[in-house]
Amino acid sequence: MHKIFKLCGSPSEDYWQRTKFPHATSFKPQQPYNRQISETFKNFSSPALALVDKLLTIEPEGRGSATSALESEVML
Repeated sequence: MHKIFKLCGSPSEDYWQRTKFPHATSFKPQQPYNRQISETFKNFSSPALALVDKLLTIEPEGRGSATSALESEVML
């Protein structure tokens, strides 16, 4: 989980309060992390970076789906 949060950033405090998973807060990072997607994948084209950014969104309601990925500019 630490590596995921380091790359994707820490979930918001609202996320932790809304989550329904038992013991979810035991996964909460000790320190907040900023999102590092654009720095990590800096050599990707803009459309590819946008797709990766969308697919690696922590909160499910903002995350892209397989269908949206296939319909993205990268796949056309």
